[in-house]
Amino acid sequence: MNKTEASIWLFLRKMRTPLIVLNLAHAIPVILLTLVPGIDAQGNAAHLSFFDAMYIVGYTATTIGFGEIPYPFTYPQRIVVLLTIYATVPAWIYALGSIIALLQEKTFIYAIKMNTFRRKVRHLGQDFIIICGYTDAGKLLIDKLNQDNLYRIVVIDKSIEKIESLISELYMPSIPAIVADASMTDVLRSSGVQSPNCKFLITLFDDDQLNLKISVRARILNEHLKIIARSGVKHGGENLANIGVDHVIDIFSIIARRIDFALKSPYLFNLLSWVQGGNLHVSKSDILPMGKYIVCSKGRFGKTLQNTLDKNGIDYTYLDINKEVHEKVSSDQDFFLQAGIEEASCIIAGTNDDAINLSIIATARTLNPRIFAIVRENELEEKSLFSHLRVDKIFIVDQIAALDGYNYIDRPMTFEFIEGISDFTKEKLVDTLLLITDKVNKRPALIEMSVDQNHMYALHRFVRHTPVTIKQLLNNPYRDGNDLEIVILGLKRADGTFILIPALDTPLQADDHILFATTRPSLEQFKTIVNHYYELYYVIHGTEAQRFMLPWSK
Repeated sequence: MNKTEASIWLFLRKMRTPLIVLNLAHAIPVILLTLVPGIDAQGNAAHLSFFDAMYIVGYTATTIGFGEIPYPFTYPQRIVVLLTIYATVPAWIYALGSIIALLQEKTFIYAIKMNTFRRKVRHLGQDFIIICGYTDAGKLLIDKLNQDNLYRIVVIDKSIEKIESLISELYMPSIPAIVADASMTDVLRSSGVQSPNCKFLITLFDDDQLNLKISVRARILNEHLKIIARSGVKHGGENLANIGVDHVIDIFSIIARRIDFALKSPYLFNLLSWVQGGNLHVSKSDILPMGKYIVCSKGRFGKTLQNTLDKNGIDYTYLDINKEVHEKVSSDQDFFLQAGIEEASCIIAGTNDDAINLSIIATARTLNPRIFAIVRENELEEKSLFSHLRVDKIFIVDQIAALDGYNYIDRPMTFEFIEGISDFTKEKLVDTLLLITDKVNKRPALIEMSVDQNHMYALHRFVRHTPVTIKQLLNNPYRDGNDLEIVILGLKRADGTFILIPALDTPLQADDHILFATTRPSLEQFKTIVNHYYELYYVIHGTEAQRFMLPWSK
């Protein structure tokens, strides 16, 4: 039995008694009216047909009352009609009351909504992504994916308030969403996890166990599905990786790595920040001070920060601040004076409570106005408060999670790019940053495309017959003295070989993946070149092509 049939049977089961009563209240009067004789206009005995009897009972039961047809009733017939009124009117009231009660029953409402949800998912008609958890991170991720319009989106969350909030956003195209437990196998099936069009499942709940449950069930249901899961506990990432999760969003490690990069080089940190949504302008806040640090945190995040500072040889004082000492932290300045706040150059407020973090920064600024402040922000709406306190560096947990997931979906080569430049010398990092800013700008778009029939069909066919280099496409392509504002950051061959910032004379091959920084106008020009045969021929050779001059025509 499919799910639609199940909801129909649920309706019939709940309405069984009311329907039986209603049918009997109609059937018995119909039979009686056909049996009780009447008198026609000539005074002869006459019996009503079943159709006439049903017609009379129908308008009598609904209190419409068209009159006595086809001829005036006898007293026995009128007695039957009178009984019909007293039987059918209560029966209708009972049936309608049962229907209203059924429409208010959560089980039936859920079944109807689930059927509607399944139908919407089934009719998407293109590749889609399942997002489990409409958290702040989920909303940010949806906004980013919606801009690209490469995938449709399906959302599951147990909170009716969150799903109603999603619906009120009026996303276009519309997003199928259901209030349900995403860890239930039946819910995952209904969301299309087994569909060949389902390309990613992302679970962004704050509960690591829930993320683990969802990931396990999704992997069992679809072994080819790419799964992205958020993790915040020590062994969470390892457990997720063990069950086949393709990408683990480890917020604590990401923040710690950013601090590690900032301590090594502001240019390295700046490039990492740009890849994750920032710009390419090295500001004063990108340069972390040397000297003593005070780390206010607890649990795994605190330990991760300690490991990062140890690795970079930073002197620090670690304060394991718990929620129980909130009052002490926010009011007792001696707590920080004993930790050496007046001599410290930097304080990191990294608890999971934004109120405590605000208290830490406010107290630190009072005791040491020049101290460099780094804060972990757990709720997006608190950003304005942290900015008001002149916090130098804010790490927004949900924003980091959303952008990390987005990069893995839309431009996975960014991870290889960052790994590659992390070994660069300071001079090479500066050269890389200047290469991008001089050729493009300080806030270039970061794009990943493939040399295939879907994205560059003209170039895909050309490179199978004639060599085409990066320089030919980007440097003065129209012979007007203007280069395209594009810098190739990475090139990944079909065999998995990754070339970091390839030379301009590097030949392109079919099925290459290209990561580049660009402006939108240059991107559109580039797309025009690589998707039109005669345009591409002119860019390569500098002359207009005739049909017989194309490489595959020779």
